[in-house]
Amino acid sequence: MSSSKLAVMQKIAEDPRVFFKFLKVFDKNKSQLVPFEMNDEQEELLQALMTHNRIVVCKARQIGCSTLIRAYFLWKQYVEQEPTRHAIISYTRDSADHLHSMDKGFYLCLPKPLQRQLSKSTSRTLKFKDTGAELRAFTGGGKAGATRSFTFSSAHISEFAFFDDQDDLLANTIASCGNGQIIIETTPDGPGDKYHKLCMDAPDNGWHLCFFPWYQHKNYTKKSQFHQPTVPSMTQEEDEMKKELKLTKAQMYWRRTQIQTMGLDKFKREFPSSVEEAFMSNSPLFFPIDIVDACETIQPSRGSEFYYCDVQEGEKYAMGIDVAHGSGKDYSTITVVSTTTFQPVYHYRSNTVLPQNFADKIWDVYWTFNEPYTIVEANGPGSLVIFRLEEFGTQNLYKNDKGKDWHTRKENKLAIYDNLRELLCDGTIRILEETLWSEIRNTLTNEGGAPHHPKGQNDDIVVSFALALWGAKLRPAPSIYGVRVALMDEFLSKTRARRIRNNGPLPFRRRGQ
Repeated sequence: MSSSKLAVMQKIAEDPRVFFKFLKVFDKNKSQLVPFEMNDEQEELLQALMTHNRIVVCKARQIGCSTLIRAYFLWKQYVEQEPTRHAIISYTRDSADHLHSMDKGFYLCLPKPLQRQLSKSTSRTLKFKDTGAELRAFTGGGKAGATRSFTFSSAHISEFAFFDDQDDLLANTIASCGNGQIIIETTPDGPGDKYHKLCMDAPDNGWHLCFFPWYQHKNYTKKSQFHQPTVPSMTQEEDEMKKELKLTKAQMYWRRTQIQTMGLDKFKREFPSSVEEAFMSNSPLFFPIDIVDACETIQPSRGSEFYYCDVQEGEKYAMGIDVAHGSGKDYSTITVVSTTTFQPVYHYRSNTVLPQNFADKIWDVYWTFNEPYTIVEANGPGSLVIFRLEEFGTQNLYKNDKGKDWHTRKENKLAIYDNLRELLCDGTIRILEETLWSEIRNTLTNEGGAPHHPKGQNDDIVVSFALALWGAKLRPAPSIYGVRVALMDEFLSKTRARRIRNNGPLPFRRRGQ
């Protein structure tokens, strides 16, 4: 290697900006490749990438974050001296292929003397022959197990908010990366999911948040037409925003034209002016946000079962059950609550258990919790589960006045959700497992006032919780108010003690803190 090339390689290893000078990106306006010159947002993001190991990005669309991250990952691969693997994990095949095509495009733009020989170049892999370092793309398809059994040095998760099971995906990625770097960047998909919690809880959760509002991007401006007679003047709300954020009329006019094209709700999600606005929804929520956000939450343990505290001898419980087909989509869930305190004490959640096997699991939980009063939703495969439980000789199964099983209808669904809302609002329920908290937080109200969950999201565990609470309402344990309050405090104490014993300190987080 010549001394001049050696000097360049040394500078590249020390500073990715030197490497970036050799890269080219496609300019849509010019319809040609141009040298890669970082904008302000990319400079800020690069600084974070160089100094933090866990990064979550919340941003306006099309400001170049994905481009910068892919250039940075190619640099990481380029300067490695060992056979490391750097992963791209995306929601769809098209997205994964697009991101990996950026890697290849950058590589092919390098001057020939800097193009290290490849041992593998496919639609999903770019691997250097001398070091064995590689970039590899994975498609999650919405599933969390796409990367299981692989080991990474670093990972870039794109479109994280659209995965079906974000908790499992992140847990699997952390297990694969160990102490390696993980970067999450995505368009938000509404409040209450794991991505929302990562953003709102940073930096206390160990993640560094990079937020880039739309108005900081230099291209998001358009010559103002507010002076034209056919263009309505700025509204009072627009004028207040202009003053508060110190924006120009050109920026406000660009915002106006975008909202006219995509609507206000979508604009706020894809071009937020604050982190809070990125997760704001114009759709009415069924449960009061301030009440839900004030609840303490517990991070879920890995696996299908979760205990808040140990089973109490002599305590009376109620159990709610939502049954799915076990095909990997919706979840079969069990929730057990205390009929004295109305607090949740146990959850089971699986989207792979078949109904006939789910009945066996219910039978085990039934005896673990002292034969609780049990409501099984009979809709769909629930009737098979009820049939099997009756075969087992289960005594405390719900039947209405006519001897019929529980079939969820519009009216009784509203009743059990209203009951849950009342218990939340009066402070009876104060602690929730995070998946349950998320489903409650995301529950919407339709035009008729009935609760429903957003498209593509789950409500299985909140249904089983609402059913369990309804069972506790129908078969409450006799207790006076003072005794119930004392038992609730004891429950909170025991729950904290159990989580600290199992997972270490600081398992709780109060929303908004």
